[in-house]
Amino acid sequence: MLNDINEWRLRIGVFAARKSKCNAHCRIKSNNRPSLILMMISIYYLITFFLLQYHFIYFSHSVKTTFLSSDILLSASLQYFLLSFLLLLSGDIEVQPGPVDKNKLSICHWNLNGLVVHNFIKLSSLQAFNTMHKFDVICISETFLNSSISSDNPSLALNGYKLIRRDHPLDLKRGGICIYYKESLPIKFLNISNLSECLICEIIYGNKKCYIVSLYRSPSQNNEEFENFMNKFENIIDKISTPVNPNLIFIVGDFNAKLCPW
Repeated sequence: MLNDINEWRLRIGVFAARKSKCNAHCRIKSNNRPSLILMMISIYYLITFFLLQYHFIYFSHSVKTTFLSSDILLSASLQYFLLSFLLLLSGDIEVQPGPVDKNKLSICHWNLNGLVVHNFIKLSSLQAFNTMHKFDVICISETFLNSSISSDNPSLALNGYKLIRRDHPLDLKRGGICIYYKESLPIKFLNISNLSECLICEIIYGNKKCYIVSLYRSPSQNNEEFENFMNKFENIIDKISTPVNPNLIFIVGDFNAKLCPW
């Protein structure tokens, strides 16, 4: 029995993996062939159903004595056709199947401890994971990026997404954050933070403004630096929150919080 849902997806042809020109990248693209096969099979069942209907009506008028009524046979064939059609339309499989809200906003955060390690292999894992969930916003902490790696580097590219980042303030290969967001997403980044490793974006979601605060706090801060961090963080929340019409605020990141007050 297959334990990996991706193996099932590959077997039913939902998506196929192929190697890209990048060294350590495995891009996954959808396969259009199952849709064509689904349409052909659906047409076949539809034609079969009408042929059976014509045959049963002719049979019921030609033969007076039958073991089953033509109405029963028609009802059974109709149920069989509808059930087969629903199964064919199901196509893909999910770990937790259920209704999908197309208007929802999906956000992902991953503290991956180095985006550049092992020739960007973790970005390949992120690409594979995102083919199933198709997140609107992907927040990453501990990117370990610095000025030696440009944002235009093909190794950082995620198909259909734009990238914005905040590296370590001393340009060291540690800490750092970045956000991948869909190109079609109406998003605006706000420059209202005094924290060096912090990104704040604003998204109009329904009748409300949605804010995403992604940040990283170094575990080596002393007490004074920690108090300074908290004051700046509270200042950010005060600027994007309104008591009259509260906005949706999502706070993600790596706080390196190991104390009870956190």
